[in-house]
Amino acid sequence: MGKSVTVEQAISFTKLSVALTCSWPLSPLATKTQVLFFNTLWCTAFVSTITLLLPLLSGIYEYRKDPIILGKTVSLASAVAQVTIKMIMCRFQQKQFQMLYFDMENFCKRANLKEKVVLQRYVDRYKYFHGIYILWCFLTTLFVISGPLYSPQTFPTHAIYPFKVNHVLLKTIIYFHQSLVGFQASAGMAIDTQIAFLLRYAAARFEILGNEMRNAKTDCKFNACIETHIEILRYTKRIRQSVKFLILTTIATTTVAVIFGSLNLIANQPLLLKALYAIVVFSASVELFMYAWPADSLMRMSTKLATDIYNTDWLGKDVKLQKKVYCIILRSQRLEAIRIDGVVPKLSLPYYAMYLYKSLSYFTALRIIVESETTIETA
Repeated sequence: MGKSVTVEQAISFTKLSVALTCSWPLSPLATKTQVLFFNTLWCTAFVSTITLLLPLLSGIYEYRKDPIILGKTVSLASAVAQVTIKMIMCRFQQKQFQMLYFDMENFCKRANLKEKVVLQRYVDRYKYFHGIYILWCFLTTLFVISGPLYSPQTFPTHAIYPFKVNHVLLKTIIYFHQSLVGFQASAGMAIDTQIAFLLRYAAARFEILGNEMRNAKTDCKFNACIETHIEILRYTKRIRQSVKFLILTTIATTTVAVIFGSLNLIANQPLLLKALYAIVVFSASVELFMYAWPADSLMRMSTKLATDIYNTDWLGKDVKLQKKVYCIILRSQRLEAIRIDGVVPKLSLPYYAMYLYKSLSYFTALRIIVESETTIETA
């Protein structure tokens, strides 16, 4: 992600990062052959994750009385479960995402000079963070799959298979399969940047509209801005409806991964393994931030529009136009927030801080339980 990254290059990079999950939908203009190939890839990727998730669940049951191995297995199973569920969610929302991303790419291609300046500023502002996050996701998997190099375990995970795995060829196949699923889990984490890209694009559209409203000098241009505002609100509503279950999946799986992964940080085991799971816990804890930050920016830009239009010369317009502007100002007071009833009151940076605090509280409670059970067994 160099200094001269364009919007198109940023989109291509994000597409590449989630390729192993097939979460970025094809264009509505794709041919039947392309659709068939894409569907085949998705089915293959889905079967790949399932064939590791089930042995991991078996491993959780097998090692239920060993807190350390249980913590490792639960945290890794959460990552595999997350990518599996995200793939299903993206599949169910494929038509919706298809139109959202098609509209986004189409707008970026047809944007005029002023619009491109705003879009480019967003790319320049967030390219390093997104790029480093994606790189970190894949490096985390690299650390996990290299676990057998510095630990006695044969495979990267403690998955239990319903057949013997003593043969060298079978061991090789299982190792490479677990490694592949690990990179799929990384691509599943990169889906967060895919959704973040959509949220940042919506925020950029509000900023572009604010600039257009400040520069609108005629009633015709004001009316065009009002129509654009309605269009952006509809677009944002579709985003909120499409991503909320992905966010719910991320909250549930990362909470489990953070809590159980943290158990390995207090256990008596090699420093390298502690460092490995410190990386896993950090990666899981950052995931929700990838949603919270752009969601917070979207709320801020949508409400800022009221200030932008209020500072225009709208009082000198006719009464009908004044009423429309008044409606926009009132509508902009309502936050374009992502909410999940009973779970997420409003996705934002303050909510993310509360999420970290609660995860730490749950971990502390679980640590006390594990330590008390260990003390009883020792006595």
